[in-house]
Amino acid sequence: MIRLLAFGILFLMAGCQDNEQAKTIELQENEPVSTDRVIDRNGEVENLALLHQFLKDTAENKQTSLELTRYTIEGAPIYWKVEYQEGEYSIEVDNREDNWGSKNIENYQCHELSEDVTGSLTDYNFKSCEDGYEINLLSVTNE
Repeated sequence: MIRLLAFGILFLMAGCQDNEQAKTIELQENEPVSTDRVIDRNGEVENLALLHQFLKDTAENKQTSLELTRYTIEGAPIYWKVEYQEGEYSIEVDNREDNWGSKNIENYQCHELSEDVTGSLTDYNFKSCEDGYEINLLSVTNE
């Protein structure tokens, strides 16, 4: 009897999680395309011109910023804000809407943003970050 009750509770909890994921995916599909940020829907990247402008501005050592939304496989948004000033990148990653993430805002400082091309893929990676981190900003399939 206890096993049956425990199984019922687990089944109910699993159903609720699937329902939450379905709501997140539904919201993502109905969300209007934002033109003021780069959107990465699991490899389908929108507004890539904003990234290219950001790269151009940083190459010219101009103070600039970039906003990016990367969606998880389950459809949850993770918001990125990158600010560049005087050779330093300040990165804020907000994953509070990710059911499987740490649900917090993380901040990093990095000195380099590299463009690494491997075959048909270009990775934009932050390097020379505090505590030795290397952080992937975005991966884009070359056309």
